[in-house]
Amino acid sequence: MKKVAIIVGGGGNIGRACAFSLAADGYDIAVTDVNLETAQRTAMELTECGKTAHAYAVDVTCSAAVNDNIAAVLRDFGRIDAVVYTAGGSARKQMAHLIRQTDEVIQTNIAVNLLGALYYDRAAANVMIEQGMGGRLIHISSIVGIQGSVGCVEYSAAKGGLIAMTKSLAMELGEYGITVNCVAPGLVPRPDDPTDTSCTNYLHQIAKADGVADVVAFLASEKGSFITGQNYVIDGGRSLGLKAN
Repeated sequence: MKKVAIIVGGGGNIGRACAFSLAADGYDIAVTDVNLETAQRTAMELTECGKTAHAYAVDVTCSAAVNDNIAAVLRDFGRIDAVVYTAGGSARKQMAHLIRQTDEVIQTNIAVNLLGALYYDRAAANVMIEQGMGGRLIHISSIVGIQGSVGCVEYSAAKGGLIAMTKSLAMELGEYGITVNCVAPGLVPRPDDPTDTSCTNYLHQIAKADGVADVVAFLASEKGSFITGQNYVIDGGRSLGLKAN
């Protein structure tokens, strides 16, 4: 029986990479994004490679919209085996010290990066429990959620909350065979912002979305079936501390 994965934020850089990695491992893919066009692009690229994929537009900040999406995926695919929550991002162009930050940016960052994951996990976990075959819930956090960063107070709060939430939810869902894990990347350059981050880590390499997706695919596979409540840091050692010249 084919397994089905929902990639939340699948139109983005890391989300697209995760969609392709899980599809390569045999998952059928439900690609969701607030931007239907980018979700459709990822789904179309997957189908052109011979994979099964459908696209959906979802506002993750609305619990009703998330519930509707879960119902739509069940209608289209018949089951849900994994949810990979990649939605969010640091809104880099809106970064500011908290004393100057706006309510809108604070609320949006918390809603998209944290509340959306809560809504998806709640809805998907109920489906997985009813299916009785376990499942995988995987969150994309950030090293900013571990060590903080200037200009990212609300974002670091959301990503730190995502790591803590992962641990608590893993405790609650373990008895149902559902694993809950987190992946915390360093700064992954976007196609429209190809920043050279190699000088910020000890491996002197640029972080890549494919590297994040490889770990996600491992956690979604049978090889990751005995791992839960963990946060995997993928940052070339950036979070180890001060990097001397």
